[in-house]
Order: sequence, then structure tokens, then C-alpha cells
Amino acid sequence: MKLNLRSVDLNLLPVFDAIMEAGQLSRAADALGMSQPAISAALQRLRHTLGDPLFVRTRQGMMPTPRARELHASLSQQLGALRDTLDPANRFVPATSQRCFRVLSNDYFEMVVLPSLLTRIRQEAPNVVVEVALADDNMPRKLTTARADIAVDAFATENDQLRRQVLLEERLVVVARQGHPVIQGKCSKQQFLQAEHVVLPDRNRRLPLDQILNEPGWQRRSGARVTQFASMLATCSRSDMIATVPERMARQYAGALGLQTLAFPATLPPLPVYLLWAPVMDTDPAHQWFRQRLMDSLSA
Repeated sequence: MKLNLRSVDLNLLPVFDAIMEAGQLSRAADALGMSQPAISAALQRLRHTLGDPLFVRTRQGMMPTPRARELHASLSQQLGALRDTLDPANRFVPATSQRCFRVLSNDYFEMVVLPSLLTRIRQEAPNVVVEVALADDNMPRKLTTARADIAVDAFATENDQLRRQVLLEERLVVVARQGHPVIQGKCSKQQFLQAEHVVLPDRNRRLPLDQILNEPGWQRRSGARVTQFASMLATCSRSDMIATVPERMARQYAGALGLQTLAFPATLPPLPVYLLWAPVMDTDPAHQWFRQRLMDSLSA
């Protein structure tokens, strides 16, 4: 049975948020201008409503339970957006904001986009946090329920509840270790098909590479299946396996890992990488700022 929101005192949610942020009842009381007994009473009511202790008292302060951490991850962003909406004096100010922007993606974003993005936003927002979580089939729901700010993915979901924009275009290249016994300087179709490949799991959606690999005479030999691009690069650097990866990633890490970056042995169309978000975020000043800085970081 779903929780009846009419039975929940929504005034308790800012108290919960303050305890999470402060780690102590006394500090939370000071932050909210309440007495400590009032904070304690509010916490007891929230514990009863949610059926969870939420916090355990320790020498280091109030330690949140797993349920409290899960709840805070969902609520903090929504409470922040609500404050911005209701209090014009509390609009997003990059220089003082401590907002956490949540991005759904894979390690392509972490390896290629995040370093330049952080360099860009640190010029204006020294305390803003960027948190990355793995994109999965629940990505549209996480965006529309404000559990994440944006997603970055090669698959543009057809969900009409989401906005989408091309963030960048990638080319796919082949990587092989320096000193590979067969592949040196270029990779022919024959070499590509004879080599063992490190591949990612199939996401049941088709990209241009998948279309070529499904054509007659293009069946590659999979020697290892890994979960992230970083593992593909690391495996290729220490073995005779090869991999097909985004060019920006290959060129950024080839030198450090001792890899060759080689043209794919067939013509592939550019691969769009999409920025996705929920329409409810369109007018949020912080969200607008973050999206723009993301675009700026890639055009610099």
C-alpha cells in the first residue's frame, strides 16, 4: 500500500534535511531557528511516519541509516529546487552554492567529459558537487522524478517526457597496444576480424557499430566482456586484444597506457552523444547554468 501523503507533515522534511546536513541535533536546531527539544520531537514523528530510526546517535554525531541516505538523495535536490522557486532571495548563486548535480551516464562521461567540466565550473562555483551514477533502463524515470539532473548517453530515448540535445559527436576508433605482434600503424578488416576483442555488454539497442558487425563477414571474436570503457583500455594495454572505443577517449589516454589509436577498417557515421533532462528543469536557474557550463566545457 502506498503511503498517504495526507498523513505526512511536510514540515518535517526540512528538519530531516537539516539533521542530515549538520550531523547533530543542536546544529540542526540552530540552522532552523528551532529549539533542540522541538527538533527531537519532529525527528520522532518522522521516524514513526516512515517506520525507520533514520539516525543512530554515535560519538561522531547522528549517523544516518541506509534508509535515511536513500531518502536524502531523493529529497535534497527537490527541497533545494522548491526553496529556489518559493524564495527569490535564495536563487542559485554559483559562487556560494553547494548544490549537488547528479548525472546518469557511464565511465565515458567520467573519463572524457567530467575533467574539463569540473575545470570549467570551478572558475565560478568552488563548492558545487557533480555526482555520477550508472545509466540504466530506469533512467527516464529517475530524470522525471528529479532523482537525477541530466543523463549523457549515446541512446536518445524516445520518451516524450524528456528533452534531448546533441552534446557532441564521436568517431569510433580501434585501439591496440604498442608493440602488438600483428597490428602496427593501421588495422585492416582482416586483422580486425582475426584479433580477439574486448567488448561491452549488449544493451539491446543498436548503434552504427552494431549494424556493421551484424553484416555478413563482420563477425568479430569476443575474448573478454567487461563493464566499462576503462577496463577495455586497460585490457588492451596489457594483452594482444583490441577494442573499438570513442576517439576522444582513445586519444586522451593512449599515451599513458601505451596504446595505438587506429582508424576503424570501414566507414562509420559519427556517433551522437545526447544530453537528456526532464522538462520540469527547463526554468530552474541552477539546471540552466549547469547545462550551459557542460556545453561550454566541450567547446573550449
